[in-house]
Amino acid sequence: MPHTKVEEDRSEQTTGRRVAPYVWLVVSVGVLAAASNIWGTEILHRLSELDDAPTAPTLAALVLFGYCSFTSFYAAWKTPIPSFVVAIALGIAGKALFAPIVADANVLAALVTGSAAVILFGGGLEMPLRSFIRLFVKIALLAVPGVVITGLALSWVVGTATGAMGFAVPTATVVLLGAILASTDPAAIIPLLQQVRFRRRAAKDIVIAESALNDVVGTLLTTTFLKLPLATIALVAAYQSLASRETLQFLGTQSAYGALFGVFGYAMLWLLSRMKRRHNESFGADHVYFVATPILVFVGASLFEGSGFLAAFVAGLLFHAQEHMAATERFLFQVIDGIAKPVIFVLLGALVDVNALIAYAPVGIAVALVFMFVLRPAMVFFMLGGYWFIRGSERGLNLRELLFISFVRETGAIPAVLLVTAVARVTVPVEGLVEIGMWVILLTLVLAPPFTPWLARRLEIAE
Repeated sequence: MPHTKVEEDRSEQTTGRRVAPYVWLVVSVGVLAAASNIWGTEILHRLSELDDAPTAPTLAALVLFGYCSFTSFYAAWKTPIPSFVVAIALGIAGKALFAPIVADANVLAALVTGSAAVILFGGGLEMPLRSFIRLFVKIALLAVPGVVITGLALSWVVGTATGAMGFAVPTATVVLLGAILASTDPAAIIPLLQQVRFRRRAAKDIVIAESALNDVVGTLLTTTFLKLPLATIALVAAYQSLASRETLQFLGTQSAYGALFGVFGYAMLWLLSRMKRRHNESFGADHVYFVATPILVFVGASLFEGSGFLAAFVAGLLFHAQEHMAATERFLFQVIDGIAKPVIFVLLGALVDVNALIAYAPVGIAVALVFMFVLRPAMVFFMLGGYWFIRGSERGLNLRELLFISFVRETGAIPAVLLVTAVARVTVPVEGLVEIGMWVILLTLVLAPPFTPWLARRLEIAE
């Protein structure tokens, strides 16, 4: 039967609605790229000549962050593409305009570490403490030895792939990439799983809790390696150093002061909660106090050579926001979604050389695919495979749940932070670090999120 005119019009409208978001995405990135590449240098030059506003170039770059955050959300809205990916594209497009911040190591470090502390604090808040304790053994297996094994295996894959494809990549790049990319990202996982109703919560809770904890472990591993003589050390020697007395003492100090200041942060939040319980009024000062707390404990732990990232996570994990704190907590997550995450991904994009990114595409794509579909499943089954044999018990995991956990491999905000941090701190050559890392982050964020809910339903562990 031939289609009627009305049906054809409806079909065209539906196609238009599907295509329109991608058009806006391309236009947004294209306009920023044109403005940055054609007029970027001239714009910055004129801003720098303003005698009454010497900070104008930096302020302009900060304002541009805000518009990139807005654009990345709306350009990715109603598409399967995560806003993180659009933020990276905007950072690449506006590279010249972001130069005042990228070139200033202090401003760069402050933006990145402050954003990371708030993100990890939010990750702790979203993980119920009871679930964390109940699943601690499984979580710890994935987040501690699992991250170390993943890091070592990924570094070996990077070294093998770059050598086979003729890329001259220094040892520092090989060692750091494994540590930086070994953790998953709660910022990408949690929004996806909120839309899925699982028949049994074990798999969902494990991947959420793992992603929150292994971010901290990944930062500790990276921080440890950054203190090694990366210019001369071999891959195996770098991981063997983890068992040395000096490294264990360093990790002990990092963990102890990180946990201590995390408890201090919880005490500050508990005090705020008690104050707010006495009245129902909400003030802007409450929100500032709440957002400043993870940054405060980050700085406090760092003063004693502790892990600021661990402190921020522990503070969030221990604190439970009751109903009278709902508005304040909601403001925090708006800050995370609207400022912290976009800043990190835009900055990561601004650090990338497009020509180098294209040149490293073969090895970056190969490493990402092996990482997602070989290393991740192998590590999950190695760490948690024994729970398959605990049948008929809440403590066990069935094959379908293990397969689902194996597929969850989104790499996002904290690995991006660590990439930016490594670039700022390392004094030895690290060719390929950002480019290969970028390909892994991009592919895990593009390939995994659209299929994660579908796979949960396909495996019949979710409705």
